[in-house]
Amino acid sequence: MSELSRFISDLVSRAKQSRHRYLLCIEGDQSWGLNTALLAQAHYSDGLWLSDDAPPNVVSVPAKKAQAWLGQDCDFLAVDLHQGLAIEAMAALAGTIRGGGLMVMLLPGAKDRSSDWQSPFMQRFLSQLSSHHVLTIKSGQDGKFSLPLLPEELPAVSEITELSYGCLSDEQLDAVEAIRRVVTGHRRRPLVITADRGRGKSSALGIAAGILMREKPRQILVTAPRQRNAQTVFQHAANILGLAVDSSYQLEWDGSQLCFMAPDHLLAERPSADLLIVDEAAAIPAPLLQKMLSSYSRVVFASTIHGYEGTGRGFAIKFKSVLDATTPQWRACLMSSPIRWAAGDPLERWLFETLLLDAEPASLDEPVAAADLQYTQISPLWLTERPDRLSQLFGLLVNAHYQTSPADLQQLLDDPDLMIFVALKDELIVGCVLLAREGGFTAELAQLICLGQRRPKGHLLAQSVAAHLGLAEAASQHCGRILRIAVHENARTIGIGSALLTQVQEWAELNRLDFLGTSYAASSELLPFWQNAGYAPIRLGVVKDGASGCHSLLSVLPLSDASRSWFDTATPSFSLSFLAQACEQFRLLDNAVFLPLYSRCLLHAHLPPVSSTVYRQLMHFSQGGLGYDLLVGQLSLWLQHGLKSGELTDQTGIDVMIAKVIQRQSWAELQEQFGFTGRKQAEQYLRHFVGNMLPNISH
Repeated sequence: MSELSRFISDLVSRAKQSRHRYLLCIEGDQSWGLNTALLAQAHYSDGLWLSDDAPPNVVSVPAKKAQAWLGQDCDFLAVDLHQGLAIEAMAALAGTIRGGGLMVMLLPGAKDRSSDWQSPFMQRFLSQLSSHHVLTIKSGQDGKFSLPLLPEELPAVSEITELSYGCLSDEQLDAVEAIRRVVTGHRRRPLVITADRGRGKSSALGIAAGILMREKPRQILVTAPRQRNAQTVFQHAANILGLAVDSSYQLEWDGSQLCFMAPDHLLAERPSADLLIVDEAAAIPAPLLQKMLSSYSRVVFASTIHGYEGTGRGFAIKFKSVLDATTPQWRACLMSSPIRWAAGDPLERWLFETLLLDAEPASLDEPVAAADLQYTQISPLWLTERPDRLSQLFGLLVNAHYQTSPADLQQLLDDPDLMIFVALKDELIVGCVLLAREGGFTAELAQLICLGQRRPKGHLLAQSVAAHLGLAEAASQHCGRILRIAVHENARTIGIGSALLTQVQEWAELNRLDFLGTSYAASSELLPFWQNAGYAPIRLGVVKDGASGCHSLLSVLPLSDASRSWFDTATPSFSLSFLAQACEQFRLLDNAVFLPLYSRCLLHAHLPPVSSTVYRQLMHFSQGGLGYDLLVGQLSLWLQHGLKSGELTDQTGIDVMIAKVIQRQSWAELQEQFGFTGRKQAEQYLRHFVGNMLPNISH
């Protein structure tokens, strides 16, 4: 046996003995690296290659198809970096490696690396490959190579002993019992399970579901961001019941049923259930989670804390306040012990450090005062000079937004058009804004974008204004799109977000940008913030955004005379559209968002006066005469005048009137939303409101 073969054999032996996963980096010529990786794979029966051009007779996984392997396991993963780094695909597949396995990374030698390897992100990535968690074999000239020291030989880890129900750890068994108590115990006591990958969270959900179904006839629903997220749940439930799993994601057992429903379908149909399981809850929009919580009395929410797709840290922080307010007797279950590999796994630690999966915001020991803050623009170099700075910034983004992923880290360091602005307390980052420079297309290309015939990569703000509003000149101008804004949770309410936007505006004007813009989830929390900052709405997405569960609102702040010329047409155009869409596309829009947008749009509307005849008809209506169906137009005109003038009071009454008269919701929808016993009571409420408010509106 050659020295190289012996080294690999010993490494595999130590990995299997300790149930640890190791990262082996093979640096040098590609063909030599491939042959060396195949030597390692020969020790395993179940391997994958992340590559578009893998060797023959191996399972090749193109980067675009990596997510299809979620929920499956392997013993060996080769990542060929000679073809470039697909960071999210690598992170996804790394989580499928079982304890005792290897991840082998094929790395070109220094002389063979393209200019792409000189980027800040790739330079940082290379420095992470020098970590003590990584074993590197380097090839030299004349067929010579250098071998690293083998990892310390650890005591053999005994085989995992199955506990009750087939659980593989005490924590998993505790989780199963906690899930069962949600069904058998008191109502309105939801359970929240959080865990990192490899802890057996989804397996526990499936085991508990199978046990509950076996005990007595029960209807159990499972929802998740994507159907494939529930694969592990169904597989373990089927194992408990002795059933096979098919593509229907539905199991039946002696009167019990386990079935998957997408979040939107679940809330649209709201079928009855003895238990609702919500897996990967952090990736489901918060408004949908709240509706699930109110619609079902027995719910289990489960989420990954640190994952390659995004993090559940923000979910754990934000959703806790919702639970405290609505179901104060909720319970938490944290699964920290790994099952798929042994504790202290070197590959897991390397992934966390390299991809900043467990990055946290700065620790603030004392309250932050506005006078203590400094606002500045920073560079990727400033971030990478000190690892704590990058971790603080990324941790801030992670806690603010679930979908912050390793690809965002790469963009943060490598995108030359990405500007980073921060608020600092001493040297601690307590707030940030990420801004992308966009636009500047030729007039010809801008026109093609406007006509929907071209769609250049990126430039979402410039292209959205051109393509969705028919304003080609906006794509020719230079603009800045605000991608993210985040403020430390312990430094809010002192104006940091507003001050950051002021800094961004000053920079944009200095750099002669024509306009700034952003697209955000239209919610009662965010709408006032952006409006107060001067960003005016020009487009509201008709379809709800899959990530936020809200309609996306595009808002802009014109800076130059050139942008004001088209902005002055975009604002009344938005008003015209929104007023017409109110009773169709946005008939179910939350009134906390609908009302300020609708009232703003009315400022651009030319309303006919409320004539004495209309006033008299409304008086009759308020006194019990006429009927709603005969006065829809009159009620609508009068309400519009009242909203435009601001002379209406009684917010609940305004909400009811808007829902029925403007949004044209059905009587049944009105009954469900406001608790009326039926149409008669609802119409009487409208009559009473009109009678009280009629003197306020001049005629």
